[in-house]
Amino acid sequence: MIDDAGSLTVRDLLEIGVFGDATLLAGERGVGTEVADVRLAADMTAVEACSAGDLVILTGHQPYLVEVALRRAYSADVRAVVLVRPSTGAYQAPSAATISFANRLGVPLLQAGADDPLLVADALRTAVRRPEVAAARLLNAVTARLGRSRPDPRSVITILSGELHVTCAVISADGTAIEGVSPPGLPPELLAGSVAATAEMPEGFAVAVPVETDRTGHVHLWLVSHARGRNKRWAETVLQISQVASWALGSWVAAERLEAERQARSRGSLLSELLASGDDVPPQLVQQAVLAGWRLDGWHTGVYVMPAAPGVLDSAGTERLRVELSRRGLHGQLVEGAEGWSFWLTNDSEPPQSRELTAKIAQVLGGCTLVAGIGRPHPGVTGVGRTLAEAREAAAMTGAAKVVHVDELGVRRLLSMAAETPALVDQAARLLAPLAGVEDGQLLRTLAVYLDEESVTSSAAVRLKVHRNTVSQRINRVEQLLGVSLLNPDERLAVHLACRAVRASDE
Repeated sequence: MIDDAGSLTVRDLLEIGVFGDATLLAGERGVGTEVADVRLAADMTAVEACSAGDLVILTGHQPYLVEVALRRAYSADVRAVVLVRPSTGAYQAPSAATISFANRLGVPLLQAGADDPLLVADALRTAVRRPEVAAARLLNAVTARLGRSRPDPRSVITILSGELHVTCAVISADGTAIEGVSPPGLPPELLAGSVAATAEMPEGFAVAVPVETDRTGHVHLWLVSHARGRNKRWAETVLQISQVASWALGSWVAAERLEAERQARSRGSLLSELLASGDDVPPQLVQQAVLAGWRLDGWHTGVYVMPAAPGVLDSAGTERLRVELSRRGLHGQLVEGAEGWSFWLTNDSEPPQSRELTAKIAQVLGGCTLVAGIGRPHPGVTGVGRTLAEAREAAAMTGAAKVVHVDELGVRRLLSMAAETPALVDQAARLLAPLAGVEDGQLLRTLAVYLDEESVTSSAAVRLKVHRNTVSQRINRVEQLLGVSLLNPDERLAVHLACRAVRASDE
């Protein structure tokens, strides 16, 4: 599990918790010395038998014996003296003079609480002589506790903190601590890769282990542990035990995502049934909606959010959208669908027509490639379907706008309705036939965008991502091929209707 590089020092033994709740009473100057072995001593003869590199555990607490052990430590290079304080019975704590003596000699004097000194000696000797065995015991302890608990972030952090005496946190890729406290001064490069890594810090070291990685290798979630000390073997032990804990966290992430997707599908199916019911919503459907936490009474205002261009929805987008809506005080129902998100707010009374909602939704979408439509307020259980239908219609006709209210559609809505008549579709196809296939359809697309942008060349150029002169040249050629003048209002309206009709038939 771990290599043999770097012997354990007195400080290492304290920091990795082998002593339990041991405290350093004196001799801090010597905690950096390496320990080679552990010995028990009950009298002066046993103390005198201790040699260089030993850590001596006194089973007697007489002041003279403690001072003899300190002198022996100083003269024979014994690493430290440990006093064992039982939970019950007599115990004579070292005097101030003894502590002062240990400080002058620079010999660490420690006090550990235990009823049996043999257990303390066994734990220390295993850690010193067979660090791989001590690490295996820790691994078994962590694994057993993980198996007995639900491996969510809080329980994993509690287990690691208790067994390894480290500070832990579950951190997202952007550095946000989802659970626990992120170590201060955590090196940014530690979370920049995609594999487990260790980094030295001003006080000890930090270990970062990936919990969840996507198909591209980008890590979304990290388990980070911060431990004191700089022992290489201990750092490796913390890293490997953290990897085991990260597997448990990975299972939790998978289970949570599966449940979230199941609930999302359930809500999506429920909303689809509600919308399909129209004005005749069956009682059992009302019951399901109420159990889902949806309020059906009051006045509902619907919002429909969808990608500006057709594409697969980002599964993580639902939670991001919910967070952004909440930040702006918009607390309603959000349901993910196959092509976009349905969201609606409910008020006790009819809300006034206000531009405030439009402005807030625009802030929510920010610079992302999403557009939204907003419906009118409608009351009751059937109002949800009505307002969302209007919102979806508005979202499909946003044009250059980011957010459009259904009442703002105006002529665009009339054009859309007219473009759906079969006779107009046939006539439109004949009118635009000279443009079919010319320049791989670029002329027809340029014409449609140009007219949607109210014949503003610069706006059309931005949407098409070409120079405005290119748009002008294409429009001139369109007029020549069609034999029309787009400066003529009647001809411009006819061509615009034709473009809308052809687009609607293609969709």
